[in-house]
Amino acid sequence: MMSDCTEPRMNTADVGARGFSPLASRRVAGSHGRRGAVIVFVAALMVVLLGMAALTIDLGILYVARSELQRTADAAALAAALDLLDEDILKGAPYMAEEIAAATLSAVEYGQMNLVLNTAPTIDPDSDVTIGYLYDPDDPNDVFTTMVDPSLYNSARVVVRRSSLNGDAILFSFANIFGRSSADLAAEATATYKNGVVGYKPTPDTGNAELMPLALHTNVWNDLITGGSTAGDNYSFNPVTGTVTLGPDGIDEINLFPGNGATQLPPGNFGTVDIGSNNNSTADLSRQIRGGISESDLAAIGGEFSVPVSLHGDTGLSAAIKDDLASVIGLPRAIPLFSNVSGNGNNSMFDIVGFGGIRVMAVKLTGPMSSKHVLIQPAFVTDAAAVTGPGSGSSYYVYTPIRLTR
Repeated sequence: MMSDCTEPRMNTADVGARGFSPLASRRVAGSHGRRGAVIVFVAALMVVLLGMAALTIDLGILYVARSELQRTADAAALAAALDLLDEDILKGAPYMAEEIAAATLSAVEYGQMNLVLNTAPTIDPDSDVTIGYLYDPDDPNDVFTTMVDPSLYNSARVVVRRSSLNGDAILFSFANIFGRSSADLAAEATATYKNGVVGYKPTPDTGNAELMPLALHTNVWNDLITGGSTAGDNYSFNPVTGTVTLGPDGIDEINLFPGNGATQLPPGNFGTVDIGSNNNSTADLSRQIRGGISESDLAAIGGEFSVPVSLHGDTGLSAAIKDDLASVIGLPRAIPLFSNVSGNGNNSMFDIVGFGGIRVMAVKLTGPMSSKHVLIQPAFVTDAAAVTGPGSGSSYYVYTPIRLTR
């Protein structure tokens, strides 16, 4: 007998009719749980993404600042080296000190004119600018030194900073959320004019070598640069106008031909040399004096003229090239230096051992011998066609153009 209190059973049809399902209830609950988890995940991800975006922005700021610092250091080093390459150095030690001071000042001024993130960087003239010497600028391991004769200095090294110690650190925009508000940055550059010229190799890129086919004995050259010339200081070069006038400028001259002032040079201490062909004519000498040594001039000897080498030439000087010499008055040029000459006339052989930078100051090759002269003084020559080796060698005041070496 069935009890009347038995609960009625709900059949499937009733469930469907009434719109209720335990399974559906479980699905609804799970869906709400997943939506909640996704929201939490997205929120956490947004924090990470915003942090990465902030970090990316600040890293971009650092990258721009680093690039601008390097650009500033490069400009400051080049400006300092350019100021160092000044012929006042030829006047002696006091002027050398002045040029070092001027180069240091140029580094600071040019550095502060190049803004880093719209702010002038810090350059301490005492600790961030160093004027010194590189024996072999092409060797990255060569030691930059100031422990040599200052007259040999050929390089300027500059460090440019944005530092918290100076109150101008690079400020971050968003990295504060990671506990980092600023960063210190520095960049360094070294600019050098290379000496130690051992030859010339003119190309279409370099143009002609600024070398004249006039050779001088090394003993006479040494007398000139050490103050032993008896020709004195009678002419002055103005670097602003590029002109030569009467009056002293603190740099001695020497009379190439026919002699050194009151004391005549012994025969064989000066002459013209054949650079390239062994049979250069007067027309070749004239062309080379006016326009320099060309690539085609050196084609006969492999395209490069290097010392030590022996060259054919003539002792003395022809009046036929007086106008050519007059055309280059005031212009910086290099001349070969020789240690020995053998033979006579156009059978002479000159042993070339180096080069000297000079400037023609006055020319007179007509009239009596006592009035003839070709006066020159030492001068700085920068030449892209010059080939250099380590050290100073036996060349003087001849350099390759200033460039960044570090």
